[in-house]
Amino acid sequence: MPRAMLLFLVLALATGAAAQADGRLLVVRVHLSGPVDDGPEAGRYFVAFSTLPGLLTGPTPSGENWTHYALYHRGRFFFAARRTVDLPPSLFRTTLPPEPCNCGSVGPDRRSLSVEVPLSRLADSGRLQGPIKINVVTTDQWYRPLDALGRGIEDSLGFVSFDPARDVMVRGEAPAGNAPPAYDVVGVEVTLRVP
Repeated sequence: MPRAMLLFLVLALATGAAAQADGRLLVVRVHLSGPVDDGPEAGRYFVAFSTLPGLLTGPTPSGENWTHYALYHRGRFFFAARRTVDLPPSLFRTTLPPEPCNCGSVGPDRRSLSVEVPLSRLADSGRLQGPIKINVVTTDQWYRPLDALGRGIEDSLGFVSFDPARDVMVRGEAPAGNAPPAYDVVGVEVTLRVP
């Protein structure tokens, strides 16, 4: 094998191993107006991610452009990657079913949720191609959106962008009073945790 080919093979293997060994976590902390609802008729709390290219192509409150999501519902956290980018109203019918995960926690005051997602789970083919766009969407028990980042469920550009190559922390806000307090999103903080 020629020396140049051998060097290329070694570099490709090292790059692939480094991508798989990336232990960095994307931490998303969601702030609400009131305590989280865990009751028998509780709605759902979604942290939606989009790794699709395009400055304005982020996860919308109606479910478009989600590539991955973390879900909190009745005391449990789940995570899923989308098989297809569905258009509403079939968002929750044709996605891969979310898997239970130990990826989150509820704050001591119960007015915040935190989700930790390994960057490797958000990467296609082992590497991210650009910034990650993040939105927070709350729904009632029938999956009808109640609130989201930005100006609420009508704001398709209310998401925040986080570039792991440049950003350390990004904040997003939403006005209070758009939804019942338990589902009223007032802000989000996105940080990168390096092991």
